[in-house]
Amino acid sequence: MKICPYCRSPNHDGYQMCVRCRRLSPSEEQRRRFSTMLLPKKEALEFVPAGTTHGEPRRPGATPGVPTPAHGTPAQPAQKTGAPGPSRPSMPVPAMKPAGAPPPMPAELPADFPACNALAMQYYNAGAYDRAEVAFRRCAELNPQDVTVWMLRGVSLRCLRKVDEALTCFDRAIQLGPDNIDAWRRKGFTLRILNRTEDAIRCYEKISELNPKDTAALNDKANALDDLHRHEEAVKVYEMVLKLNPKDRYALENKEATERILKRKAADSYRSQFFGPKPI
Repeated sequence: MKICPYCRSPNHDGYQMCVRCRRLSPSEEQRRRFSTMLLPKKEALEFVPAGTTHGEPRRPGATPGVPTPAHGTPAQPAQKTGAPGPSRPSMPVPAMKPAGAPPPMPAELPADFPACNALAMQYYNAGAYDRAEVAFRRCAELNPQDVTVWMLRGVSLRCLRKVDEALTCFDRAIQLGPDNIDAWRRKGFTLRILNRTEDAIRCYEKISELNPKDTAALNDKANALDDLHRHEEAVKVYEMVLKLNPKDRYALENKEATERILKRKAADSYRSQFFGPKPI
């Protein structure tokens, strides 16, 4: 039985949502966060009927450029009296791009590194990770020593669910920049997705060596220890976080939840000495 860290109500061990407060369990919340970060963002697509342009309303049976009254019959243009003047050609309305839409993929990527890198960053910031990965791959060919290119290419591959290839890019980024904390952090996150929790803990320990005051790496390490049911070690790591930042809410709540698990295990162990194992 597990205790909800929010309302302190008992639930079964594998619960996903509390029966009382209807809030997600910490493990279910973490699982959904991981799955959300893996999914690429969807591009906003706008359907434009034939014969119209962006921003121009289109009604069934209406002719582009001719206003339609309420009863549905196309209105005839007003006839001017006098000598007919020269007809003025209608100016085409330029198509408007949706806000935040990535630029189209060129037939050939730029041959110089700054232009190719700028194009890759546009795709990356717009969430077009498939195009961003292609552009970052070209950037890696032009400048193989750039740590950021390998790191962002790994993130793009991870968002495309190509986790093994992403891990290879993070390893390359760490090989080029052993002191790059962001590369170590992204590698640790990727290893946890692959259920290689022990290797992820070593990544977080490396971050702590580079920056002992990095509370995010300590929280991630304690969370990974909880996944391995090494709760005593996790509590010690949470205490290290609270020494650096006593107001860290994430460490406070997780430390309390882990201590409750330890107390329940101690109580079950003490009870089993006299009454046997707890009935299911």
